[in-house]
Amino acid sequence: MLFLRRRDTRRFRSSWPSIVVFLLSVLATPAGADQVLIGSTPTGHLMWIAEDQAFFRAHDVDVKLLEFSSGVSASRALNAGEIHLGNSSEFAFVTNLLDNHGLKLVASIARANSANLFARRDRGIAHVADLPGRKIAVTRGSIGEFFLGEILAINGLTPQDVTLVNLRPPEIVGEIANGTVDAAIIWEPFVFKAKAALGDNFLLLPEQDSYYYHFVLAGNGSWIDTHRTEVRAVLRALLDAQRFAAEHPHEAQEIIARRFRLDLDFVRDTWSKYVLEVTLLQNLISLMEQETQWLIDNGHLSGASIPDYLSVIDPQPLSFVEPEAVKLIE
Repeated sequence: MLFLRRRDTRRFRSSWPSIVVFLLSVLATPAGADQVLIGSTPTGHLMWIAEDQAFFRAHDVDVKLLEFSSGVSASRALNAGEIHLGNSSEFAFVTNLLDNHGLKLVASIARANSANLFARRDRGIAHVADLPGRKIAVTRGSIGEFFLGEILAINGLTPQDVTLVNLRPPEIVGEIANGTVDAAIIWEPFVFKAKAALGDNFLLLPEQDSYYYHFVLAGNGSWIDTHRTEVRAVLRALLDAQRFAAEHPHEAQEIIARRFRLDLDFVRDTWSKYVLEVTLLQNLISLMEQETQWLIDNGHLSGASIPDYLSVIDPQPLSFVEPEAVKLIE
C-alpha cells in the first residue's frame, strides 16, 4: 500500500490534470499501438480517399500511406520488410509470390483497364505490326509486361521481336519524351503524363483490347495472422472509401486530382476505367492462373507449375467485415 504525506497528497492533486491528459492520450492511441505501413501506387484510389477522409483513424488504426510509382516497387518493399501491406496488380503479386512464398492476398480494391500501349508518331509507328526491332519501355514484372505479351501475340509477334527496356513508370515518361525509346506500355496517370509530354507526337496504338486487371492488397501471412484487428480495420476504412466514392464521385475525383496534381478533367474522363470495389472474386484466381501460364510459356518460370491460388488468398479478414464481398468457389 502507498502512503502519502499531506504535502505529497497536495503535490499529487496538483499534478492530476497532467495525469488525466496523459491517460486520455494513451486511450486515444489507435488499437494495436503499432503503425501500419502501407505502400500504394496512384492507382490505389480507395487508399488515398480513405487517407484524405480520415477513415483509417475512424476505425482506430494508425496507417502511414507511402506512395510507390508501381506495384513492382511496392512488392519489393514488402519483401524487404519495409511495409506491412502493399498494393499491386495481381500480376505483380503473382511474380512476387515466386520470391516470397509467405505472401497472402487479402482483397482486391479495384478493377481497372487503364494500361495502354503507345508510341512516338515520329518513329513511323502506326500499328503493332510496326514494332519489330523497336525499343519498348515497360516495367518488367508488372501487368504492363503481361499485357504487352498478349498484344504482341494477338498480332503474331513475340517479346523477342522487340527490345524491352525495363524502366519505372516515371522514367518511362521521361525516356519516351526524350526519344530514348520508341514506344511504351504503362498505366494511368502516367499515360496522361506521357501524352502531355509528347503532345501531337503521342500515338495510342489501335490494336489493343481493353484489358482489365485487379489491384490487390497483400502482405506477409505471418504479419496478417498476428495483426487481424489492424487488417480488418484497414478493410473497413477501404469499404468506407468505396461508399464515399460511389455516393460522392465528384469529391472523390477531386481528392485524387489534388493528391497527384492531375488535371481534374482528366481524372473525370478516365474515372470510368476503374471499378472501385473491395472484393475477392473468382475471376481473380482465373486471371492469376492465366498469367502464370503466360510466364511459363515465355520461359520466365522454368519447370514451374500453376500453384493453388486459393491457398494464397486469406479471405478471413474481408469475410469478417463484409461477407458478401467474398465470392470464391472453394
